[in-house]
Amino acid sequence: MAPTVDENGAPLSFEDQRRLMIELDKFTQPLNAGTNTIRRRSVDSSVTIPYERTFRNQSNRQGTAGTAQAAQFDFCGCGWPHHMLIPKGTPEGYPVVVFAMVTNWDDDKIEQDLVGTCNDAAAYCGIRDRRYPDKRPMGFPFDRPAPVGILEDFLKPNMAIKQCNIRFTDATRLRTQQG
Repeated sequence: MAPTVDENGAPLSFEDQRRLMIELDKFTQPLNAGTNTIRRRSVDSSVTIPYERTFRNQSNRQGTAGTAQAAQFDFCGCGWPHHMLIPKGTPEGYPVVVFAMVTNWDDDKIEQDLVGTCNDAAAYCGIRDRRYPDKRPMGFPFDRPAPVGILEDFLKPNMAIKQCNIRFTDATRLRTQQG
């Protein structure tokens, strides 16, 4: 997802949008021929971590800098908070473009043992002491300059975009046990 306008309301170039893209999720999903409906919650995202790990008490960190205990504590704090995956938006609606891409996971996956904890934000943080869990570079396909001037010209048949508005409503929802 990326904004479509700058802070003054002027349209952003594709190069600027490319640099501002944020990854919301990366996941595997079997697809059938024809139309498929996929629903994902922020708590299922491959870039987010639980609320409890977001605001951990740093005084509970064991060990000193450079020790295995401290490194594990720090690594488990890597990721984006579930409740902050989507930007706040504005009451009038903050314009963004959402990008989606479908690939064959058999071509992209890395065969490795995923032992250990804190692997839930693998798309942002990798997997501790393992290879990045995707053959494509982090941030792909926006990880390098594009030879085209607009996002629509960048798209391939396995890609799609949708213009959206994120509307902020000044309301509080109570958090449930499920997330």
